[in-house]
Amino acid sequence: MPRARSIDLDNPFAPLTGLCELILVRHGEQVLSRELSARETVDPPLSELGERQAEAVANRLARTRVDAVYSSPLRRALRTGTLIASKHGLEPVVRDELSEYEPWQKFPADQSPFEVLPHEEVAAMFRDHIRTRRYGAFTYAEDGAEFHARVLRQISSIVDAHLGRRVVISCHGGVINAVLADALGSAFDMPVRVHHTSLSVVRGADTRRAVQSVNDFTHVLDFQSHVGAMNL
Repeated sequence: MPRARSIDLDNPFAPLTGLCELILVRHGEQVLSRELSARETVDPPLSELGERQAEAVANRLARTRVDAVYSSPLRRALRTGTLIASKHGLEPVVRDELSEYEPWQKFPADQSPFEVLPHEEVAAMFRDHIRTRRYGAFTYAEDGAEFHARVLRQISSIVDAHLGRRVVISCHGGVINAVLADALGSAFDMPVRVHHTSLSVVRGADTRRAVQSVNDFTHVLDFQSHVGAMNL
């Protein structure tokens, strides 16, 4: 008879002994416009609202024990992660593997896809992506399977290095969805539309993952009531 597992990942009240708790934070809202080139869409800064969102999530997490903060190198995530880390006397650990999925990776870097491509072609890509929740809708994108693989390798490395700890990961919607899809056994690339600075909590040990909560953005409700057209 196989021995029962002693670590209960599904119990949110269980101590962290032998497991790692990941708090996945999507960055604050970024500055986006249709005039940006494909290169510029990769790493825009936070918008004014994004700064406010990042400050709100940092203040919320200031009340929680945090043992380490990891971040994507992209400005919007690194700024969000830096604000969170500062509340705990920490510096974010930057990992390239936590960078966002690039839907325009194979498009000419110095051109704006929104201005060069026919409007209907771009609109059709996004409609298909929303309908299918798969990356295959994007003609010029990086390989979705390779994106998932590099994210999950980094997540496994973080979990293994921080057993018994709580770790904040400041990253992106695509990264968070890769983790959630893996934990839930979902065939979708983007099973959840996560809001800016929302919190999703996943516990992990060895190769196992358990989702505790998803897309909690209650900390922005005092000052935000809608989502911008370019920031879905």
